[in-house]
Amino acid sequence: MIPALLAMTLIRPRPIPASPVERLVANAWREVETQQPIDKQEQKHRDDIKRDREVGAKYVIEVEKDLKVVPDKDLNARIEKIGRELADVANITHADALWGDKRMNTFDYVFKIVEDKEHPEEVNAFSLPGGFIYVYRGLIDFAESDDELAGVLSHEIAHAAFRHVATLQSEQAKMQKIEIPLIIAMVLAKGTEALPGVLSGASLLSQAYTSGWSVRAEEAADYGGFQYMLKSKYDPTGILTFMERLAMKEVGDPRYAHLGIFQTHPPGRERAESLLRYMKAANVPIRRSRVASSFRAEAKPADDGTVAVSFGGKPLVSFAGNDALTRADAAVRRLNNFFDSVPEMYEVRSGDDGNILGRRQELLALTQDDAAAAKTSMDELQKATLTRIRGALFKIGYRVWEVR
Repeated sequence: MIPALLAMTLIRPRPIPASPVERLVANAWREVETQQPIDKQEQKHRDDIKRDREVGAKYVIEVEKDLKVVPDKDLNARIEKIGRELADVANITHADALWGDKRMNTFDYVFKIVEDKEHPEEVNAFSLPGGFIYVYRGLIDFAESDDELAGVLSHEIAHAAFRHVATLQSEQAKMQKIEIPLIIAMVLAKGTEALPGVLSGASLLSQAYTSGWSVRAEEAADYGGFQYMLKSKYDPTGILTFMERLAMKEVGDPRYAHLGIFQTHPPGRERAESLLRYMKAANVPIRRSRVASSFRAEAKPADDGTVAVSFGGKPLVSFAGNDALTRADAAVRRLNNFFDSVPEMYEVRSGDDGNILGRRQELLALTQDDAAAAKTSMDELQKATLTRIRGALFKIGYRVWEVR
């Protein structure tokens, strides 16, 4: 077993010993560690990790027969950078596993980008035992920031670190003998229509595991990924916005119904509410505007000298005059802070002299220059701007999950 002193250094590395005596003590600890006999539990742990790597390496061959590995250097460098940073965190963080193997399991993680040969736009990601993480190119295109990608990768790392495939095999073995190849097939199955053949009549499993992972595994990976994100430079809000946007795609656009991620990672309100509670308990501010352009107000100079402010790509207002850019930047900051708080529509209203107020605080101030550039009156411009901002609030309220 690892001595307590050395175990602490794995979580929070100690500074280099300042004196020869400290260096001697540190060397002694290392020598004792190398000389200690491996007990049965430790040997079993090592065997389990080795088995995961062997199983994962075996199925890498099968996966890469069916999926096209994307050779794009820039995309691979991006995923490798994000994944490596999170893997380093995972390998020194004994995260609380809500379900799965609760031991500290470390792996040499491998990250690859793939495409489905029949559906190159597919949005999905999955992990194999031993730390082999696959991200579909369609998912990278769908993600709106590195924070959202980090949310996906941290979730997949947690699946591997908590040894969910092995745990699933162990739990099912209590009822009937289930082999790892069958579980891997379920993880990769593209929807319920593919499962009957894969399961060969195992109706119990067909009913319980048509999503590929059990609900407990998904919740555990969400929480594990959140813990890794907390110790990284990435904003955990990225996990939340990715889930929210996926859910809207599933509901609002039938073309996305086939996406594998809905079968293997079903976005559910309960999962989102749990994530929101984790963030609240950890005092993590929910700032959607920082991790997703869909939830962000932005300012963009136009060719005519005005500066247009939009939310999620939809226009809100244009500023004109010598101070247009200054006023637009100020409005964007205030709007994003306001929108991030998920206010009600009634909390925004018109003020005096062309002001728009949010919770009685100025969000933006319109001028005669703005009205002239829009070829309308101040009164009409103020009404139109208020209507657009309320429309943005309606969009936010419809799209986000919030625990009030």
